[in-house]
Amino acid sequence: MNIVWSNSASALWVCVVIAIAAASISYTITMTELFAPVRSWSQKLGHMIGYLFTCFYCMSHWVVIAAVMIYRPRLIQGDLLSADLIVSIFFTITVAALVCGLLFRVFLTAMTMKLKQKEMAEAMSK
Repeated sequence: MNIVWSNSASALWVCVVIAIAAASISYTITMTELFAPVRSWSQKLGHMIGYLFTCFYCMSHWVVIAAVMIYRPRLIQGDLLSADLIVSIFFTITVAALVCGLLFRVFLTAMTMKLKQKEMAEAMSK
């Protein structure tokens, strides 16, 4: 069965994909050991740039802006392309923030479980 996508539905899908990718990219850059050297180097470039590379919420904004400018999904088909893209950017940032929040919640839960396991192992060894 073929599904016919309207321009807005296609743009919505692109925005959701960008949001999920932006959350994943920003979390990876700001939280994993793989990018620790980049974060360390960015601290030397200045406070604001260094902060950008440690805040996954902040980084996701820039990733979303770059992706929307590349793919140009238009959720609203108005006369001004720039206004349409701004709406798409803010919508996508909102979805990315929700995904970032979910990722962070999963991260905190995993850390809490690991700490509890460590505490139990230490208590059992005494």
